[in-house]
Amino acid sequence: EVDSNRNKTEYAVRLAAAAGADIVITPETAIPGYHFANLIGTDWIEPQPDSWLKSMADLAGELKINIFLGYQERDTATGKLYNTVFSLCKDGQIAGSHRKMGISADHTAEAWATAGEIVDVIHCDGFKAGVLICADTWGPKFAAELKEKGAQVLISPAAWPPLPCPPEGCWEKRSAETGLPIWVCNRTGSEPKLDFTWGESIVAAGGKRVLEYSSEQPAVLLFDWDIEKQVPIQTEFEIVPIV
Repeated sequence: EVDSNRNKTEYAVRLAAAAGADIVITPETAIPGYHFANLIGTDWIEPQPDSWLKSMADLAGELKINIFLGYQERDTATGKLYNTVFSLCKDGQIAGSHRKMGISADHTAEAWATAGEIVDVIHCDGFKAGVLICADTWGPKFAAELKEKGAQVLISPAAWPPLPCPPEGCWEKRSAETGLPIWVCNRTGSEPKLDFTWGESIVAAGGKRVLEYSSEQPAVLLFDWDIEKQVPIQTEFEIVPIV
């Protein structure tokens, strides 16, 4: 599954680049799946960058795109495991990373992961991104801190199903509170304990949802961004099926 999903992710990134994407976001836990720990364990998680992450950084350089890649890491010093997003820039370098902070003790599927301790802006290709992984967006604290540190956009890879605990407008709230747009890349598909099929990927600006999409089938979602107005140019995602 891990190798298969790595291949699918690379394929989707190439699809996005071929369609003209400049920034690509992958969902949270897109590589192992959300409930992976009980199925395949954690021995496969390495200190980063491992060989695959290096290859994806090289791919970003080859395609001249910026990738926000959800991946897992093992801390070299402590051996602790983290649910992480890496920022890979079009120069082929790893610009930074964010370790998920919003990990609840009630979520046994995330018991493998240690909560991150630092929220900071990532500088990549001339813009300042604030990354929040899934439940990091639930409360206002982390988004507000990123705003204070100069973030220009909030980027949120997610694995957030509509049930049993829906987002309840938290993405729009974080946008309204900070005045920043938020781009949410959610996953689809189903696992034995959670159905992500209709998980929503959205863009919110000015506290309002302006683009949204959910489907049973995976797809690359494209939109053009008006940098001056900080809104998408179109009213719907352009959809490229992943087949």
